Amino acid sequence: MQLTLFSLKVVLVLFWGAWFAVVFLTNLFGAMKSFGMLPPSWKFASKNYDAVVKATSIYRPASWVPRILFVGVVLWQLIAAALYLWAFAVSVAAHAIVAGPVNAAFGTGIALWAAFMLADEITIKYGYGVGRMIQMGRRGARTAP
Repeated sequence: MQLTLFSLKVVLVLFWGAWFAVVFLTNLFGAMKSFGMLPPSWKFASKNYDAVVKATSIYRPASWVPRILFVGVVLWQLIAAALYLWAFAVSVAAHAIVAGPVNAAFGTGIALWAAFMLADEITIKYGYGVGRMIQMGRRGARTAP
């Protein structure tokens, strides 16, 4: 079996589609669990809704604010998953990467990451991602001989 650049590209698009689909589902089930729509024993669920509630708590928002923010993120993840899977399907059918759908998918995914980066700064939460790595690096630099 010969691995081509096209194969690598479509597998990458498929991977991101699958990843966003799984994240969408775990967040959806996590929210449903938090709202009492699923039993506490339900395992396939994230704790991201609770993290959003905690992160926004520094501003003491109305209870509907974290819900709206979380619904927005979950819908964004669903759209990203759908766009990646659409990009995969049309590219496989065309036997070539179809730039429009692929760019829409990657643009949507990158925009979500940008929104997360802004949200981290607004809520002063550095426990995830790059911000935490930078803090750890600075700590290491201070303790180095």
